[in-house]
Amino acid sequence: MQNPPAAPHESAGPDHPESVPHGRVRRRLSRMLLGAVAVSALVLTAGCGSSGSSSESEPGDASSSADSTTLTVYTDQHAELIEGLTKAYTDETGVKFNIQQDATVGQIQAEGDASKADVFLSEDPGSVALLGKEGLLAPVEAATLAQVRPGLSSGKGLWVAYAARTRVLFYNPTKIKESALPKTLADITEPQYKGKFAWAPSGAFVATTQYLISTIGVEKTTEFLEALKANGVNEQKNGNVRDTVEAGKHAMGLSNHYYWWILAGQKGGPENLTSKIYHFPTKDPGNLILSSGAGVLKSSAHAEDGQKFLAWLTSKDGGQKVIAGPIDVSGAQYPVAKDVSSSVVGDLSEVKSPAFDMDELANSQQAEDLLKKLGMSRG
Repeated sequence: MQNPPAAPHESAGPDHPESVPHGRVRRRLSRMLLGAVAVSALVLTAGCGSSGSSSESEPGDASSSADSTTLTVYTDQHAELIEGLTKAYTDETGVKFNIQQDATVGQIQAEGDASKADVFLSEDPGSVALLGKEGLLAPVEAATLAQVRPGLSSGKGLWVAYAARTRVLFYNPTKIKESALPKTLADITEPQYKGKFAWAPSGAFVATTQYLISTIGVEKTTEFLEALKANGVNEQKNGNVRDTVEAGKHAMGLSNHYYWWILAGQKGGPENLTSKIYHFPTKDPGNLILSSGAGVLKSSAHAEDGQKFLAWLTSKDGGQKVIAGPIDVSGAQYPVAKDVSSSVVGDLSEVKSPAFDMDELANSQQAEDLLKKLGMSRG
């Protein structure tokens, strides 16, 4: 294949008529992405093998000073889930919380040792992985890491997964039959899908881009993104992708699983939606599992209490029970503890995601820069 054309430095818009040799791109990308799945399985690093001292306390045990302890939590996770988790922990232990919503890695970096944060709870793995890479997190206790399914936490044991989302394809069966849907993420660049699908430059889209860069390289990832941009419609937000597919504006759309389930909850159940969720049938980047991560700041004045909170957060009878519960608190995210399934979306083991080291997503600025160069970044 010839080298791809130079990427535009300004946004060309979702309908820019780029010249892309779709058949050759699709076949080549299919081979590359499938190959990347096989290669990425070799770099699976199970967080449960990470170093760290074991806590003698059981998850959720309150210290003698629990009633006077206040943990400051910085987070970019959905507010309802954070409020549900912290309320449940307060009810159980007496530990109180000061929550700063929409906190950023840059803020923590700027505050340095003077940061008031004790714990960081991320929405996507990139931000908490970056804190670990920057040396700002204390190692998570080994017993806590061992409560979580392998491969979802930091390979270095610097943060632990407490929830997860998966990439999926929404589709409208009045517009396209399930049998006609693409079998891999790479297939979505085929000519027959041109103008029929939506996508959005969300944080999860950035994470998927970084995964591709890490597995198939910048050049091949650029080819794929150029083909996707030429074939699809940028709806800017995942909620817009969901709503336009449900309304029949698009036959299908790339998004995160929980957006569909939240709408289903609002409408009284999945049976009241026209659209459906589709998981690609093999281990594929289109099914990528992305962890929400928790870490204790090295600068925390309440590090022991922070570690106890992480132990409870990842325990099946603690935080995982909250995440496995109703949509109004869990937001239909997946619990990540071993042998725990969601009452809404099912078991994470059913999702055919390629295995990879979540710490690779600490480099997501590389993906951000590439998407900006291609005119595909968030507005």
